[in-house]
Amino acid sequence: MAEETDSEQLLHKLYEQVNEHLETRWAYFTLNATEKAANAASGLAGALTLVVFGLLVLFFFSMGFAWWLGDFIGNRAGGFALAGLVFIPIAYLIYRWIGPFVQEKVIEAALHEPKKPEETHE
Repeated sequence: MAEETDSEQLLHKLYEQVNEHLETRWAYFTLNATEKAANAASGLAGALTLVVFGLLVLFFFSMGFAWWLGDFIGNRAGGFALAGLVFIPIAYLIYRWIGPFVQEKVIEAALHEPKKPEETHE
């Protein structure tokens, strides 16, 4: 009878340790997922800010280029049309490039852990 009690106690202790280990792993994976989501969100916010300001700059440069081109050829509407035609091949190249670029960055971010700064001991 004493052996059953000891084995029951050992099994109960083992069960508690396994349960504690699973809870700890769950907390770790939750924290890890939260950290990756926060990094993705902050990266997206920074990239979105750069894209918005880049598009504003591109818009004003495009307007200036179209205006200048219109004055150069003597027809302002023609200048805007030619400036629009310049952006068609550029848009196509960006369209072909952006998909694989984003895919590569997402996979890279998911697979690689960020390096933590070394602690200095003084």
